[in-house]
Amino acid sequence: MDQHAEECLPGTRTELLLDIQNWAVSAEGKCIFWLNGLAGTGKSTISRTVAKAFQQQGLLGASFFFKRGEGDCGNAARFFPTLAKQLLIRVPELCSTIIEVIQDNPEISAKPLEEQFDELIYKPLHSLNQSKLSSSCLVIVVDTLDECDHDNDIQLILQLLPRVREFKSLCLRFFITSRPDLLIRLGLNTVDHNDLILHEIPKPIIEHDISLFLKHRLATIRHKRSLSPDWPGDANIQTLVTMSVPLFIVAATICRLFEDHNLDPDQCLTEILKYQNQESKFDGTYLPVLDRLVSNYSGRRQMQLVQEVQEVLGVIILLESPLSVISLSKLMGTSTVSITARLNSLHSVLNIPKDEALPVRLFHLSLRYFLLDPSTREKTPFWVNKEQMNRKLLIRCLLVMQKSLKKNICSLKSYGIERRDINPNSIGHYLPSELQYSCRYWIHHLVQSKDLINQVDYILVFLKEHFLHWVEIMSILGYISEVVQGITVLQSAEDRNDSELFQFLHDAKRFILKYREIADIAPLQLYASGLIFTPKRAITRHFFERELPDWIIRGPEVEVHWSSELQPLKGHSFSVQFLAFSPDGRLLATSSGDRTIQLWDPTTNTVIQTLVGHSFPVQSLVFSPDSRILASGSNDTTIKFWDYTTGTAIQILEGHSSSIQSIAFSLDGQLLASGSNDTTIKLWDPTTGAVIQTLEGHLSSVQSVAFSPDSRLLASDSRLLASGSNDATIKLWDPTTGAIIQTLEGHSSSIQSIAFSLDGQLLIDVSLQTDRWIAIHGQRELWLPPEYRPSCSTVKDATIALGCTNGRVCVIAFSI
Repeated sequence: MDQHAEECLPGTRTELLLDIQNWAVSAEGKCIFWLNGLAGTGKSTISRTVAKAFQQQGLLGASFFFKRGEGDCGNAARFFPTLAKQLLIRVPELCSTIIEVIQDNPEISAKPLEEQFDELIYKPLHSLNQSKLSSSCLVIVVDTLDECDHDNDIQLILQLLPRVREFKSLCLRFFITSRPDLLIRLGLNTVDHNDLILHEIPKPIIEHDISLFLKHRLATIRHKRSLSPDWPGDANIQTLVTMSVPLFIVAATICRLFEDHNLDPDQCLTEILKYQNQESKFDGTYLPVLDRLVSNYSGRRQMQLVQEVQEVLGVIILLESPLSVISLSKLMGTSTVSITARLNSLHSVLNIPKDEALPVRLFHLSLRYFLLDPSTREKTPFWVNKEQMNRKLLIRCLLVMQKSLKKNICSLKSYGIERRDINPNSIGHYLPSELQYSCRYWIHHLVQSKDLINQVDYILVFLKEHFLHWVEIMSILGYISEVVQGITVLQSAEDRNDSELFQFLHDAKRFILKYREIADIAPLQLYASGLIFTPKRAITRHFFERELPDWIIRGPEVEVHWSSELQPLKGHSFSVQFLAFSPDGRLLATSSGDRTIQLWDPTTNTVIQTLVGHSFPVQSLVFSPDSRILASGSNDTTIKFWDYTTGTAIQILEGHSSSIQSIAFSLDGQLLASGSNDTTIKLWDPTTGAVIQTLEGHLSSVQSVAFSPDSRLLASDSRLLASGSNDATIKLWDPTTGAIIQTLEGHSSSIQSIAFSLDGQLLIDVSLQTDRWIAIHGQRELWLPPEYRPSCSTVKDATIALGCTNGRVCVIAFSI
């Protein structure tokens, strides 16, 4: 609620405010009090007054002031989350329940309204302990419900709110204001509620209140402008009262005209009184302001001025979220000087801040209704053609985006940087308000223009060039769910199933639905995980494959089309536990819970040899550097060396007290390292099978080991057991002395696989549990979709192979 917005003048609305107060505290009060009235009758002023009074009395539970054209203020998706946040403050007992809901479902604000209500309002309140709560009711103020963006949302809200009557722990009531729309009347038909029609309050009461308001404001104006004590005269004041009744907004606008130091108050009075006999109350409010704009001009200059003002005014009244003069100039492609000149005479109907960086706002939506009303066309040349002006706004939005959109627009240093970690100042710098507005609302203006058929080619060209760039910005701003909604709207507007635009939208929606989760977390994953795992012939991949990160030189085998399934390698009777390529790349070894090892020809997907000998599942495999020997580590605590050509075990190494999790040969084949659940690492002589050294330092099982190319460093990893949660470290060892050189920390769960690059400078590691990320040199870079999250993995140089629980084998090569 705007703390500086006007409230009811003391002495006005006294009976009405008393009725609302009695309803709120009465034990017999109904669940909903509906105050309805025509536009301009003062509903929002009353709501602000009521909310402030209830807050002072400790009766205010929450408030939400809907306002169309003010961004999220018209968005029903923000309604229940906002109420829940405010109720947390008023009812602290709700904290643990609601916080748990948000942690379990961080995208709750993007869920359907019914799910939001159930999870954020109904269930938390229903679970409260009645004995610990106050017996008095809490009131939730919902102002101008009719200004919610979508009629379906209004209907659903009215269906959901009465369910609070089921609460035994807490009494909740709703004070709702709106215009007397049929939709809301029908929605409340089946609900027992109080209602009061503002414009049907007896005329003498309304006239008294408006007279009191006018006399108070005019006295202030006389003082500030040094006017005579009796100005403008009792008769004129009474005329102004008559012209205003029953609309307070008319009286308020008249006063703003008199307050404008650029205008002669007597001349303003004369112009206003010309319209005293008009049927429309708004004629006398807005026509004097508009007439004045061109009164000193004629001919071509007058026509030019009308066009200039009409365009600025039309844009302002149709914006879904207000913009500053600076942003308006960039959106409209004109100078701030020109816009300011056009706005100079509109201070009585527009809130125009002195600071050009602050948004320009309507004082009241009645100006919008007046300028868009077809009957206004005959009264003033400033009438705005809604469809035509939305078409202009669409074109301007597209031009702004085409000029600015590009990959990684915020210059993020890594593909794994999360949205929550992006500096808000950086967002403001790289994404100015006009660009944010264009990205969020271009589809709205397209729909409102009712001109998709003539804009198809333009829209298609834009999407082919900038679809992912647009989605990136929407992800950064936290509006990824609106992308899905926008595409759905476009699909419904483009009903030609065989059109190129329809096909593009169908593919784009599949892409977003698949990757919206990670895009909302780390926006640049749209270009990494999103593109690399998208089907080969997907339209989105076709147009944006050029945007793949240059550090990915070979991606995994993926589906050809969205609907097809991969053909996984099959042969084991249980899930795959481990896999390893031979150094020459000609063989792939896999192990399984069935205790066998299989050798594959990866080019033909055929099994060459099956090795049997371990008494428990095999957890790790590695080929010798010359590819002649395969070593296997098992849960039976042994390591076996195999001659895979004959299928026989040629040596057995014993020494660990628990299962073997990882084994690795040094580059020269002179050392074998093994990591075990017994938390140790052992260095072996492969020729004799003797233990050379035992390395100790990890606090939990060692999951992976790898030698640097010169064999001078050994990297290992282990889970840390601390405060009841799993964490992970990577340790760098000197295998000669057994000393720990360095400990690397950063993962939040166990590290399954690590490897050095050929020059020994880059360490590639894969985190497979909580993070679901591939990280390069400790920096998360590639997110793995659920179907690609492996049960085992292996790394060779800068190539990672992932074995998945569904049988899928995924190989990704990185450029280093």
